[in-house]
Amino acid sequence: MAKKKVIIAGAGLSGLTLGTALAQRDWDVQIFERSLELREVGAGLYTWENGLKVLETIGVFDEASQNVEFITNLDMIDKTYGLMHSTKFTNESRFCVIPRREVHKALVRACERAGVKIETNAETVSADPSGNVQLRDGRTFKADLIIGADGVHSNVRNSLNIGIKEVVGNGAWRALIPRIEEDKTGVAEEHWNAYRRIGIAPSTDQYRYIYLTGMTADEEALSEPFNKDAWLSSFPHLESVLERIDQCRLDKNFYYIYLNSWKKGRVALLGDAAHGMEPNLGQGAGVSITSALELAKQLEWNDIDIALNCWEMLMKPTADKTQIWSRIYGAAAANWPKELLGIRPEIISNAMGSENIDLMLSTAARYVTGLEVAVR
Repeated sequence: MAKKKVIIAGAGLSGLTLGTALAQRDWDVQIFERSLELREVGAGLYTWENGLKVLETIGVFDEASQNVEFITNLDMIDKTYGLMHSTKFTNESRFCVIPRREVHKALVRACERAGVKIETNAETVSADPSGNVQLRDGRTFKADLIIGADGVHSNVRNSLNIGIKEVVGNGAWRALIPRIEEDKTGVAEEHWNAYRRIGIAPSTDQYRYIYLTGMTADEEALSEPFNKDAWLSSFPHLESVLERIDQCRLDKNFYYIYLNSWKKGRVALLGDAAHGMEPNLGQGAGVSITSALELAKQLEWNDIDIALNCWEMLMKPTADKTQIWSRIYGAAAANWPKELLGIRPEIISNAMGSENIDLMLSTAARYVTGLEVAVR
């Protein structure tokens, strides 16, 4: 019996995760990547329990997380250095920050071991519901299933004429910085001052991860080149951290992607192409790779049409809730009324202490693939 064939547009984290998981389930997998080489852009990857379970399931956790330090506390700190909230982590609800390049390299090698074919400099420009794709160079291919894992600006999604892409007026710098002996161990922090935030977290024994978020209109904060003095004016107590920033990456705008359905015929959208969101909850990649593994499991158990329905029924509510709460978190950070900034720490502290809100914020982190068997 011939293997089922899938074509995946995009060799990012979600595309590689799905490619590995399907090849491990005896699918014929072809990935087309538009870049000239396989590489991951970015610094650190917030990895919660859901993402860690995915990496373990497909056999890349040990390789991707070498020398990674697990975090016990994630603290939110206001401009007076007061603690607004502290999230605790355990062996059952783990959290760490893995360098993105290490996860990407481990996934590429997992794909190679599983027999996935990856072609670079091959941009997918369109797909149709019958299972055909066309590349920028004019070549066309047909498969049993087409996956658009080609990011927030997805050509696959645009060719299907579905979904809404919304630009958000917030952005961020991201970097890995060298660790020094004085750095805290096991503790990640997010510092708030007006409409700027700085997050700092242990990553490996060599690096810490730092992100600096602000409003796109805040030209001092989000203008190139990186303006250390602007950030020092808001966070003078973080001078030691800011002085260690050398190379950093700027995303001047974030995006939300909203779709009524992630699928159309034999084409499905995955990752940021399906549910792009601000990184306020650190779950953009986590939801994406969790969704990839859920899809692979459903395709193992069911025919393609049924599998796509089951996958969306299971996974989309989690992605939708994560988008909603990311938006709420972002609004508290960047859209709070200026005249009420003085009471923001107390309101956030009370809200974050609510068990119901904690459950909503951790919806994605608690998701476990393949357990909702009743849907089959």
